[in-house]
Amino acid sequence: MPKRKRSKSGPTLGEVNRSIDEIFHPLFHRGPLPIIADSLAHSLVEQNPTKSLEKFLEFNFGPLVRETLKQSKRSKRDKTKRTRGQELR
Repeated sequence: MPKRKRSKSGPTLGEVNRSIDEIFHPLFHRGPLPIIADSLAHSLVEQNPTKSLEKFLEFNFGPLVRETLKQSKRSKRDKTKRTRGQELR
């Protein structure tokens, strides 16, 4: 990708993408929502659906699956704890 010169009209595409990463990446461990928001923000900036999908699959699909599975396991574990707690009463 060719480098763009900084213009007086605003930040470069790379600078905007880095800002998006700085906002959302620290939140990835909290579940799938920040990962989806990150992907949507990047796609709005890029304005190229094909490229956005490729980048999502390359960079965010793995973390999205991982966090979704973690959340699912956590939900099942919590449900099992509640059920066992009710049985003991």
